[in-house]
Amino acid sequence: MTDSLPVAAPGAEGLPDGYPVELERTWQPADGPKVRIRPLRPDDVDRELRFVTGLSPETRYLRLQYSAAQATRHDVERLLDVDYVDRLALAALVGDSAGDEVIVGVSRYARIDGTTRAECAIVVADAWQGRGLGTELMRSLMVAARARGITCLEGEALAENQRISDWAHRFGFQVRTEPGSGGVFKVLLDLDSLGV
Repeated sequence: MTDSLPVAAPGAEGLPDGYPVELERTWQPADGPKVRIRPLRPDDVDRELRFVTGLSPETRYLRLQYSAAQATRHDVERLLDVDYVDRLALAALVGDSAGDEVIVGVSRYARIDGTTRAECAIVVADAWQGRGLGTELMRSLMVAARARGITCLEGEALAENQRISDWAHRFGFQVRTEPGSGGVFKVLLDLDSLGV
């Protein structure tokens, strides 16, 4: 199924082998600059590190369940270990005052070995929360996952993260508290039922 997906030619414009060019696009929010959505690449390590360390402690804890004061370069390199089929991460980027692009949101999935299910996660920079970016990133991730044979996305969040619970319900995820999880709820999205 994935053989027919458009990918960059080996070495094209310095892109990694298998880079899915069809996932690159521009999104225009109602209240801000254009956002470029594209797959993350291993050479995005500095951008991703700036993004993660720029999140507020509350967002880092609620979304990443990461309480350390700062992510390490090794942590970020692990997040960028993508193959564009079983492990994929999409970034939302905007231009900064220096003319560089900065990451303002990331959605990602990792296939659960031997299944058509994948664990997913999404995090949006504090200044971009509540503006529709999370929904746009999740839509993009759903389309990419379905095209790669994934039929169900699932994730976990802390029980005190009411905002993500409400968003997941609106988006169509099943949301349930996991028994004995110590305050974690699980979200499940059946991609077949959505017809993506």
